[in-house]
Amino acid sequence: MSEIEEGAESQTASDHTESTVESHLYAIKRQEAFELRRWWQRLTLDETMLKRYTKQRPHPRGVRAALRRCESIEQVMLTEAFRHLWFALEARVWLNDQSSDHPTTRNHRLETWATIAAIVAELRDEAFDVPLARRLGENRPNTADTPRMSDLRFQQLLDCHTPEELIRRFRRALKLADNTGVSVVRLADNVALWHREQRGQYRPEVTERFAFVMSDGYFKARAMKASSSD
Repeated sequence: MSEIEEGAESQTASDHTESTVESHLYAIKRQEAFELRRWWQRLTLDETMLKRYTKQRPHPRGVRAALRRCESIEQVMLTEAFRHLWFALEARVWLNDQSSDHPTTRNHRLETWATIAAIVAELRDEAFDVPLARRLGENRPNTADTPRMSDLRFQQLLDCHTPEELIRRFRRALKLADNTGVSVVRLADNVALWHREQRGQYRPEVTERFAFVMSDGYFKARAMKASSSD
C-alpha cells in the first residue's frame, strides 16, 4: 500500500475514532490516541492479526526491537519506529495546529512522544480501556493476596523525576504485568500526564492528576481482590 493510500485509509478510519478510542483522556487528544494505537498495532502485531484493524502493512521486523533497546530520549528519537509515529502525528493530527511550529511546543512534544514510544513498545498485547495501575494492583498468578507490584515499588513508580527514570520504571512495571492486558492509549495518557505536570501544567481537579489517577486504579484493584476473597 502506498503512502497516499495509507493516508486516505487513516483519514477514513479517523471518522470512527469515537468507537475505537477510550472515552475519557487526561493529557492526549483522541485523534493522537487513534494514531498511536494504529502505530502500535503495525509495530507489534503480525500481518494476520493486523488485517483485523487495517489494510496497512506491519512495520519491518526489527523496528520494535531497536526501539526497545533504547535507554534515553535521544536514542528513541533516532529510531525508525519513532519516526513512523512522529510523522503520522504531524501529518494527520497537528497539520493545522499553528502552535506546532513553536520551538518550545515542538520540543515538549518530541520529549513526550519519545517517552511514550519507548514505553508502549514493551506491550505485546493490549486490553481496551485497562490502565496499567489496575493490572499492577491485581494479584500475582497463584497467590492469595500478593499484588503484581508491591505498594513500595508502586510508590517509587509515582516518584519519577526524569523521562529516562520513567521509562525504566514503567518498563519494569509492564514486565510485572506480563507486558499484556493494558491499554496502549491509557498507558500513553499516563505518560503524557506525567510530562505535563513536570512542566508545571497541573489539571485543576486533583482527581485528574498523575498520582491520583495511578493510585486510584491500583488501590481499587487491590480492594476488589480483597473483597472477593472475603
